[in-house]
Amino acid sequence: MARDSVVKAEILCHSSKKADVLANLEKTGSIHLIDISAIEDAPFSRIEEVDRSSLHPLTVSLEKIIPFLQDRNIAKKREAIPPVTTDDLSSMLHQGEIEKIALKAAEVSDELLNLHSRAEEVQRKIDFVQEWTDFPLRFDQINREGVFTVKAGQVSSREGFSPLEKIEQKIDLFHVVELSEDKAVVVWHKSCESEIVTGLTEAGFVTADFTGYFLTPSEELEKLRSSLSALQDRISQLSSEADLMVQKLPDLKTLSDAVGLKALQEEAVTSGRASASALLLHVWTREEDLSILKTNLEKLGEVDVSLVDSGEEELPPVFLTESATMDPYLMLTEMYGVPEGSDPDPTPLMAPFYVMFFGICIGDAGYGLALAAGSAIGWYLTKKKQGNTRLFRLMFQGGLASIFWGILLGGWFGMPFNSLPGLLQDATMPLNNLVPGYTRGVSDGFAISQQFLYLTLGFGLVQLAWGIIANLQKRLRAGEGISAVIDQTGWMLALLGLFPWLFNHYLLNGALYPMPGIGDTIFLTMLAAGTVLIFVMGGKEAEGIGGKAGLGAYACYGIVNLLGDVLSYSRLFALALSSAIIASVINQIAGMLRGVPVIGIVLTLVVLVAGHLFNLGMAALSGFIHTARLQFVEFFSKFYDGTGVPFKVFRYEPRYIRIKR
Repeated sequence: MARDSVVKAEILCHSSKKADVLANLEKTGSIHLIDISAIEDAPFSRIEEVDRSSLHPLTVSLEKIIPFLQDRNIAKKREAIPPVTTDDLSSMLHQGEIEKIALKAAEVSDELLNLHSRAEEVQRKIDFVQEWTDFPLRFDQINREGVFTVKAGQVSSREGFSPLEKIEQKIDLFHVVELSEDKAVVVWHKSCESEIVTGLTEAGFVTADFTGYFLTPSEELEKLRSSLSALQDRISQLSSEADLMVQKLPDLKTLSDAVGLKALQEEAVTSGRASASALLLHVWTREEDLSILKTNLEKLGEVDVSLVDSGEEELPPVFLTESATMDPYLMLTEMYGVPEGSDPDPTPLMAPFYVMFFGICIGDAGYGLALAAGSAIGWYLTKKKQGNTRLFRLMFQGGLASIFWGILLGGWFGMPFNSLPGLLQDATMPLNNLVPGYTRGVSDGFAISQQFLYLTLGFGLVQLAWGIIANLQKRLRAGEGISAVIDQTGWMLALLGLFPWLFNHYLLNGALYPMPGIGDTIFLTMLAAGTVLIFVMGGKEAEGIGGKAGLGAYACYGIVNLLGDVLSYSRLFALALSSAIIASVINQIAGMLRGVPVIGIVLTLVVLVAGHLFNLGMAALSGFIHTARLQFVEFFSKFYDGTGVPFKVFRYEPRYIRIKR
């Protein structure tokens, strides 16, 4: 349950074995490629970068036609594509028939797109000409300019033709011919051009553009409709061809991933160096995988795998391996960043806290049962499809934790505590007995008591103390010795001295220990001693008394940050409380609907099922996010940097199919 040992290896093969070597490396998925193409003193020549689209012209066509054919899949039925091996994908590239179909489908797609665009343009022209069907002239007889100017247009003024008629009365060499309620033809002599143009603008007369139209409206309509009909016939013909091609969609998707796999392998070559007859690659691999890698490659013939020393400045990628129980939490570690240098593997340190806090956030045993069952189904289906099951496994464990905390808190789908069977009420006694003066039937249980808030703060105190211990181990491994011990001892004393005293005085009203008394003296002494150590260690790197005092005081300010960190854990209480209240409200609403005649039972069931599913979804989402935040911000900040380089496995991730590994 830690970082696996990673070594650097050199792979040298004959050019004729390049394809076999790359296929084997991708299939095993045990290497992380190192880019040595830019190293000046590396052997052989640098390989030029490969343009994926130029390497595989099919890629462009397939990326276009697959969405096109999916949109034409009227049944919208998802194609059942059986899992294939990487060898099957490689052989797919040699099937000329499916490649011809892909190229033909691309042509059909392009032509249909063009035809639809042209048809829309023709339809717009038809709509325009139809507005002028009452026009008595040919279109080429208007919009003429010379001694007399003829224009046709539309009146947009609220006053209609009245402004135009006023111009006609004022200017003898201007005439208006009304065609319809808002359309007209105007004629004027060029001698009064400027005055009339200004008047037409003020009158709201908008000139129509008849560019490209020459015949009468009826003749233009006949011509345009004939053109539209021809376009629609061609669209119909090509659509029929495209509908037949939908049947080949599974093969085209398989071909797309075959091209993607081949492109990945050939792009990998560009990270290496080559001569006229050889290819050189440098890779990282786990030490335990090296012998298997060497055996698999060298049996191909004309391939040599050897261990090489890594440079002092080279940073090996990090490969984390966890137990089956801890493995789901690797997704959280990878979200934050993998360990580097002296960083410990944070996954096993975080996982117990994460699952416990997640269970508290949901805080309902009924919800936990539903979440565990749903996650188990998702886990099974995803595993069957060879997908990544980490999220479902994490949610499954979170569901089990929710059952545990729900039983202790008395949470069962938001039902009132006093309505629970005696057995379920008895299960809450371990927590309820922590509350002084608790009496069954008087209180509603621990879940809504303020002591539950204090318990979550206590959990935060424990996790932060664990983070300080983890940081001490990290610094000791880094060789800091006594300096690390003194520094982390100061933080531990400050943490364990401040909060018990603070809780007892301001939250628990002396329930932790009698006050004033020896307890106050012990905890305040611990706080004072911790503050002194933090002050001394915080300023030890500075020069001069002033510098040491300044940095020491700044380090002591971190004690205030500890207070904020501990208070952040109150969000566990807030989320559990909000989930319980919403569940209770859902039950109340459902209860009120039972009295509705005829459909009361149906409405009640709908509200109960939909309401609790929604509440569970929101609780799970909030629990996932806020619990992760507590780990990333409050816990990891005490000991973890997460600046390592993740081990990027050389493996193709298919877009459409499942690869049988």
